[in-house]
Amino acid sequence: MKRFLLLLGSGLLLTGSASAQIGLRAGGNLLNFTKSDKLVGAGNVENSTRLGYQVGVYYQVALGKRFSVVPEVQFSREQQRVTETSSASLADASYASEYRLGLSYLNVPVLVRAALGPVYLEAGPQLSVLVGGRGVGESSYYSWGAGTVHRDIDQAATDRYHRVDAGFCLGVGVKLPAGLGLNVRAYQGLTQLNTTYSNDSVAPIPYSGNKQYRQTLQASLTYQLHGS
Repeated sequence: MKRFLLLLGSGLLLTGSASAQIGLRAGGNLLNFTKSDKLVGAGNVENSTRLGYQVGVYYQVALGKRFSVVPEVQFSREQQRVTETSSASLADASYASEYRLGLSYLNVPVLVRAALGPVYLEAGPQLSVLVGGRGVGESSYYSWGAGTVHRDIDQAATDRYHRVDAGFCLGVGVKLPAGLGLNVRAYQGLTQLNTTYSNDSVAPIPYSGNKQYRQTLQASLTYQLHGS
């Protein structure tokens, strides 16, 4: 994390010797979880993405004719609908849940951009901080001894997911007239997103038994102000 912040600071210091341009970006995103290490007996989990959004400001610092470094600060709202079902090995109990998951992140990517005429490619690291969000829905549990028990799911996302996520971005964009542009960017998290199982909460977000990694796909409209 310290190295990441040093990289961001270095990019900003370059403005003393190179022209810089401030830009704005806003658009929609899709969230996906990649999973590994499924535990024996864990439920079947289906994640269906819901459209989210992001808004941000970036600062493009020229490093030469074609290359530039682009630090950015961005707020991103990411959403999913999650369904989980499971049955005990003795076939005398079953569990099901369905809930809406919303995650609010502050993203800080630092990207190196290469211009190929009006088209550009960009890549670099991103640090994300989970600043809020909730899982809201319902779960039900059935067993022959107790019948069907329903419980509401309503838990802060920060109780189930780690606050800090780090990964790598890869994007492509095109500059349009009047300072406008279009940008598509993919992000792959490299740190485990979800915490270990805990039943301390009264109505916890279900834990699927997987190590989860965050993926996002963003499409944005950009607007760049003219630099000096």
